[in-house]
Amino acid sequence: MSHFARAIAAVCLALAPVAAIAAGDPRVVELLFESRHLDLIDKGAGVTYRFEKKGSNEQLVGKNLTDELRLNVSSVNGKGERDVVFHVFTGEQARDPQNWPDLTINPLFVWYLDRAVTNFRYLAGGDARYLKRKFQLALRDSAKIQDIKYEFDGKTIDAQKVTIRPYADDVRNKDKMQGFENTEFTVVVSKEVPGFFVDLTSSFVSTQAAAPSIEEKITLVGMGEAK
Repeated sequence: MSHFARAIAAVCLALAPVAAIAAGDPRVVELLFESRHLDLIDKGAGVTYRFEKKGSNEQLVGKNLTDELRLNVSSVNGKGERDVVFHVFTGEQARDPQNWPDLTINPLFVWYLDRAVTNFRYLAGGDARYLKRKFQLALRDSAKIQDIKYEFDGKTIDAQKVTIRPYADDVRNKDKMQGFENTEFTVVVSKEVPGFFVDLTSSFVSTQAAAPSIEEKITLVGMGEAK
């Protein structure tokens, strides 16, 4: 099983319905993990995202960064599943390309989730597995969703905005989070755009005045031939 397949399996297990727990809006899990995100990207095509990181203190949170993420489709099988190559950053910042077979969902969100938890842990502390579990449960139980209009490529499209504050209700550990318990994540998706994800934002702001802050934003730029 690939790393990505294991990641998806873990998320799906965490989000599995539990009768004893009152779930939140079921559309959140359906949109992010069960919809067909890649149907508008054909073989040999790809989508590009702009990545921006802005921090308040370079010594504490590293340099600001503007770069790109790219998702390419190398093949499509008879079931409409895509073989995907995911490129993270370019030039000196580039990571090794990640290859995943037989996908219907966009791996961008799992990458975003992993990075969100990593950043939160760096700023607020805590156990990585616990923080990821809290994020996953928040997607199922407390994430908010609203229908919106979004401007993309010169036209207005129908979209959905998901807002997640996964640590806001963690009363037991609130005092250990360095004031970052209200950190907010927003994800905008639309069936009208290739790759489904339009905008993903993480806003790490503490209630402690001396604490650093980070904002990261991933925005769909457009579609083109695979590079």
